[in-house]
Amino acid sequence: MHKSCLFFEQIFPRLRIAFSLLILLMCSVCNAASPPAEDAIVLQLKWKHQFQFAGFYAALKEGYFADEGLNVTIREVDKHRSATEVVLSGDAQFGITDSSVVLARLEGQPLVVVAAIFQHSPMVLLALDSSEIFSPLELKNKRVMYQRNTDDAALLAMFTKLGLTEYDHTHVAHNFRDDVLVSGNVDAMSAYATDQPYIYQEKHIPVNIIAPIDYGIDFYGDMLFVEEGFLRKNKEKVLAFRRASLKGWKYAIDHQQVMVEWILANLNTDKTRAHLLYEAKKTVRLIQPKTIDLGSFNANKFLGIAEIYKQLGFAPLTGEIAGIDYQEYYAEKPRYLVLLFNIALLVVLFWVCLMHYKWLRKEIVMRQLALRKTPFLAKHY
Repeated sequence: MHKSCLFFEQIFPRLRIAFSLLILLMCSVCNAASPPAEDAIVLQLKWKHQFQFAGFYAALKEGYFADEGLNVTIREVDKHRSATEVVLSGDAQFGITDSSVVLARLEGQPLVVVAAIFQHSPMVLLALDSSEIFSPLELKNKRVMYQRNTDDAALLAMFTKLGLTEYDHTHVAHNFRDDVLVSGNVDAMSAYATDQPYIYQEKHIPVNIIAPIDYGIDFYGDMLFVEEGFLRKNKEKVLAFRRASLKGWKYAIDHQQVMVEWILANLNTDKTRAHLLYEAKKTVRLIQPKTIDLGSFNANKFLGIAEIYKQLGFAPLTGEIAGIDYQEYYAEKPRYLVLLFNIALLVVLFWVCLMHYKWLRKEIVMRQLALRKTPFLAKHY
């Protein structure tokens, strides 16, 4: 075989390998920079369709989810399972719950808060104005309807702080009938400040509202959460969902009337237009968009809520909430730094390939010159 042929067989495989690596790296960089394919996502709500979740509806309506490459389905309350149970089972990727997510984390359930929508809990006690019950201390020897579990933990914490025990009043299991105060079967009932007061206002029945926040018990309300394993595997997707959701909430706050009409036209809701508008106004007050960044939350507040759960005996004293904050999972280098690194690596590899190619061309020319001189030198021997 001719010497030049042997040389090309030795050199070109290395050149092909170098350029193959270059092409593969270029493809990986392009894939990293391109928008993700549309992914199917389920958001599990904690209650029925109403303005309480308007921001997520707005993200769907305005295409904010679609802009992030997300195909989102929003499901109302599951009558048999809580939102946390649905998410933990994998039947939904995101869920809405209240501060009970802190208790779940204390109990070892891998749930992570992505955004706090309601900066304060809407959970309150209602009593007829004619009952002359204006504070928790006046609930002694009264019949009080509430859920004796984590959902009404803010109320129980308020009782405990004021020295009220379960023997000071008669607990009545909640039947979720909004007109129960009128029937006279109970003296006070737990309710959402954004919702049930309207029912009595519409009937021109004055009520007193007893709010835990007025007694130093300040829980978060609705929070967007995700399962930890899903977050670890889908960090960019979680951030995309958060961005779209908060953008949706900004729209819903600025366009309350529009969203009320959209809810009435597109969702199965048992509320009237006037009721939804009332809920919208009260909801915005709990979100506090003018003073607090949408979706933000304070880790120290979570610690305070955790201590209350422990004091109430709901959570083990050794329970920890480390890992409840989604930001803890983004401590590694941001994606744009990885992209810059890949681009730098691409430039270096291209330069190496170019230098290698120039060296090969020079080597080929030198070998060809040497081969041409061979016959000439042979004549002189």
